[in-house]
Amino acid sequence: MQFFDKLSICFDTKQHMGGCGWAELGPIVNELLKNIMMLGIFIGVLMISYAGIILVRGQGSPASRTQARNIFINIVIGMILLVGSYYIVEFILDTLGVNPELRKNSLPKR
Repeated sequence: MQFFDKLSICFDTKQHMGGCGWAELGPIVNELLKNIMMLGIFIGVLMISYAGIILVRGQGSPASRTQARNIFINIVIGMILLVGSYYIVEFILDTLGVNPELRKNSLPKR
């Protein structure tokens, strides 16, 4: 799996595309945001597992329950911030009237 397959077009010497321009910036940033979202969700799942391990290994002690609860609360806050920031960026791009073609995950044809 290649995370930045759109970026490879900018450095492709076989097709002589002429490098990257403003038209390629939208898809590259969109793909970067998508990969950051995937990484954040993956880290959130790992942290949920870690909190569960703390809870099980603590055998229900008040200290382990408090620590696991704090981790769960921080995970929920982090996920809200992650998803919220994505939609804030989308709202700003809509408000500024950025061309939807530049925001898709496909590069415009030259």
